[in-house]
Amino acid sequence: MTKKITRRDFLKLGATGAAISVLTGCQNPRHWVVLEPYVKPPEEQLAGQPTWYATTCRQCPAGCGVIVRIMNGRALKLEGNPEHPLNQGKLCARGQAGLQVLYNPDRLQGPVQQNPRGSRQFNSLQWDPAIQTLTSKIQSAGKNVAIWLGSNTSGHLVDLFQRFATAIGSPQPLVFDLYTSFQGYPALQATSMSLLGQDQIPAYDMGQADVVLSFGSDFLGTGTSPTRYGIEYGRLRGQDLGKRGYLIQLEPHMSTTGAKADRWLPLRPGSEALIAQAIARLIADRGYGSQDRVSRAKDLAPDIDPQAVAQASDLTLDVLDSLARTFANSARPLAIPPVPLADEAQSEAAIAAVQQLNLIAGVVGQTGGIQPAADYSSLNLNLVQAKASSFADMFNLIQQMEAGQIQALLVYGANPVYELPESTGFQAALAKVPFVASFAPIMDETANQSDLVLPDRTYLESWGYSISNPNFGVPAISSQQPVVTPVYDNRATADVLLTVAQAIPAAASALKWKDEVSFLKDTFSQLPPGEIGGSTPQERWIRFQQHGGWWPATAQPATPSQPNLPTPQKAAALSPLPYEGNADEYPYFLHPFMTNLLADGSSANQPWLQGSPDANTSIMWQTWVAINPSTAQKLNVKQGDVVKISSPHGSLEAPVYVYPVVRPDTVAIPLGQGHSDYGRYASNRGANVIQLLGVQTGTSPGWSAVRVKVEVTGQYKDVATFEYTQGVEQGFFNQSFPGQ
Repeated sequence: MTKKITRRDFLKLGATGAAISVLTGCQNPRHWVVLEPYVKPPEEQLAGQPTWYATTCRQCPAGCGVIVRIMNGRALKLEGNPEHPLNQGKLCARGQAGLQVLYNPDRLQGPVQQNPRGSRQFNSLQWDPAIQTLTSKIQSAGKNVAIWLGSNTSGHLVDLFQRFATAIGSPQPLVFDLYTSFQGYPALQATSMSLLGQDQIPAYDMGQADVVLSFGSDFLGTGTSPTRYGIEYGRLRGQDLGKRGYLIQLEPHMSTTGAKADRWLPLRPGSEALIAQAIARLIADRGYGSQDRVSRAKDLAPDIDPQAVAQASDLTLDVLDSLARTFANSARPLAIPPVPLADEAQSEAAIAAVQQLNLIAGVVGQTGGIQPAADYSSLNLNLVQAKASSFADMFNLIQQMEAGQIQALLVYGANPVYELPESTGFQAALAKVPFVASFAPIMDETANQSDLVLPDRTYLESWGYSISNPNFGVPAISSQQPVVTPVYDNRATADVLLTVAQAIPAAASALKWKDEVSFLKDTFSQLPPGEIGGSTPQERWIRFQQHGGWWPATAQPATPSQPNLPTPQKAAALSPLPYEGNADEYPYFLHPFMTNLLADGSSANQPWLQGSPDANTSIMWQTWVAINPSTAQKLNVKQGDVVKISSPHGSLEAPVYVYPVVRPDTVAIPLGQGHSDYGRYASNRGANVIQLLGVQTGTSPGWSAVRVKVEVTGQYKDVATFEYTQGVEQGFFNQSFPGQ
């Protein structure tokens, strides 16, 4: 292709959904965008008048709809799409920062090759020889090819990778990253299927609940759909006739959600599931609530002693009794399960213990309860989503790599070198894989351990789609389209894969499309009119991009009804969560947590998010160790004193932040920092708390199951905050811990 594409031509083609030859399949891709104002603007552009494009946010797996303001060919602002049924025009801070993904100065500007791995000695390549190298390595590997995807991967790309893997006889792609593993997506989905009969992440109609009992779920910070739950929280607080829902948060360290709660209870780490079972037992024994609820509680509640749970959780029996009474006597109570506890088996048991409270309350499929799952089957479309794999599946792949059974590893949208504890053995196993290719647009830790990097375009330059999960009862399909011409000479990974497939006979017949837009058009050729309308497939495809997706014309949640639930079983009594590390040597519980800005660390290369104050502490740009004032006094440390935190698996150093709302026996450390590679804004900044974690019995990381010790280093480092807390600290030194 030698014809120069103007911005005007691109806009016309993009508006009709026919920019196939423009965006993909070019033998000699060009730098299309000029980052200066037009001397002669296209006729669509008027001075001071923006053009808006609809697409999908890829800053977390929720898949919110966004609209992007374009001036002179450059994206200037992101906002929530007001038509989208998921986020309804709202957008979180991470979504707003998406422009810094597009215009990040550390983006790779073309494919690079590295020899040896980890040397940071990169040689630039042209795209044709780079793709030829990838093709040759995959052909040599045969069926011993592994594909590792992140949870933000577009549905069409997951679909293509799955088809490719099937065609060459390799295992199906693994979808695993820190965000979904830490949030417990596999356990949430498995429990939802076994208890509720819904093969999706559960969605909660929180806005119409009376009482919400949250067991450590930071749904307003970094939950499964934080923007939507922000909307639901607003509805909870402002119900009809002046009613105001009541939120109770149980957790060892105050989160963003805890700061918004009416009642915050600092339970002992790992006791969330025990408390849920004790509440069920008290409802059954003391007859709280309706007769139906009492009857269901007697059927489901395990035979446990609530007094023993009170001692194990550091909450009094009176507090547990008040929780049971409040929950059972509410018209529409709702219980939100915790993030993962220890290994996946214990996570599923903990989530099930909380979900059984919703079964006892009878709110599954009801207003103010767990919403019915949206039905996509009637659409007759081959829709695919990046469904999170279990830790066991991931660990199995590492074992195959270690055994030399994987000859080529393709990594897209994930960064396992940074995200996995060293005890998983991933880095050692990676060294035994002969060929590793990454599609990262910015050099990260995994890309630095790769032989070949073929940088993908960012999500604001790319095509795709996303299925909302959780979907809150509305079958929404979010569309993704380029809102600007590509900034650098990068190619869409889907087009790279389709090109590779043409050289492999089995794959060529399975992946027959000439480019990704052709594939997407085929996928959505039978799209129903829905809200977007359109009398022909071509018109509906255009409107699918124009509106930012497809959803039913009414865009209303499924009608509440009592679903046909699997027959529930009486739960087995759970034991206190086991923690690694001897209590005498490691006297403190470690509580790693995500912030609503950096989350799992994938946003750490965006300076807007690095420089924005944390919602609870106002800290920026660094890692901190949150310690209770009484603990700080015991250790003789103050804010800014650097301490060494050690676990049975590793250690790190970071400054103290004296935080009144963390338990005295707990130290809390945020995720997200400590990158060795990830651009100038993230590299060599703070510490990675993952290095303190181990692997529970070879099946799962102990996200919340490690003890640590705290050692004073004698060093000091200023904590970058917007607040002065000395008076607050002093005021808490002589007080008992709040919330009991």
